[in-house]
Amino acid sequence: MIRYISQKQLPLEGFDTPPGMILDPNNRWVKLRDCLPWDELSESYYKTLCSRLGRPAKDARIVIGAVIIKHKLSISDEETVEQIRENPYLQYFIGLKGFQAKAPFASSLLVEIRKRMGQTVFDEFHEAIIETVEPRRTKKSVKASDDENDDDVSNSGEVGSSDTATAMETEQSLADEPPRNHGKLIRDATVAEQAIRYPTDLGLLNEARELSERIIDELHAKSNRPQKKKPRTYREIARKAYPSLVKLRRPSNRKRRAVIRQQLQFLQRNLNHIEAMLTEYPPGTPIPLPNWLLRRYWVLPHLYRQQYEMYT
Repeated sequence: MIRYISQKQLPLEGFDTPPGMILDPNNRWVKLRDCLPWDELSESYYKTLCSRLGRPAKDARIVIGAVIIKHKLSISDEETVEQIRENPYLQYFIGLKGFQAKAPFASSLLVEIRKRMGQTVFDEFHEAIIETVEPRRTKKSVKASDDENDDDVSNSGEVGSSDTATAMETEQSLADEPPRNHGKLIRDATVAEQAIRYPTDLGLLNEARELSERIIDELHAKSNRPQKKKPRTYREIARKAYPSLVKLRRPSNRKRRAVIRQQLQFLQRNLNHIEAMLTEYPPGTPIPLPNWLLRRYWVLPHLYRQQYEMYT
């Protein structure tokens, strides 16, 4: 259940601290708190919750602040809770009304939060923070350029003929320089695109079988005897067998071994057909296959032998 309270900024003077404790307004966590769009982040976080059912959830400000602290300091869940419990600046950052010696939540809550948020919510967080920070950076850069222009105008009356010549030479040298690069460079590894997949045994066998079927099609299309019937590959049966296991959430070992054995049989049959089709080309005759497909064919027998040894 959602109980949302607008995250208006609590002034540092209103934060309840023990007697004798004075907080520094220039602390990094105080400045970071003022920069973040808490309302937009809370709205994205509450999309994953139900507004009517369930027990009241933790305040989004506490949850989001704890996640930011964990990733900014690169610490564990338990250490995150301990740092928040001991540090008044961190308690002010996550939106507590005052300093407290008791932990605001258990460390196991962070695990559930990560499962609940998912990649979509993190992407929305990223966009909201960028939309908030970019206009501030633009205003600062424009203000700095205006100040520089004002300085140039005020000093222009004092420039003599020699200074004018020097300025013209400087402008000419700048015009001869190549243009500088523009744009943004993403350096955070957490947002870098990935094209890496986990090489499972069944996935490798399925890909090898599909490559062998394509090799058979290429050799048959460019054969010297096109009227000869193309070898049977049982590709329709093989295509149905592979997703029948992949779609299962928790397939048993017996089911997995049965599908792997089936894919091994399909691949072995296709390799035998390819060897028989290659006998039509005498030694020294080029094989009518693209280079990339020929290189993959050289790998297929080694892959089959390795997978068969692991299966047996």
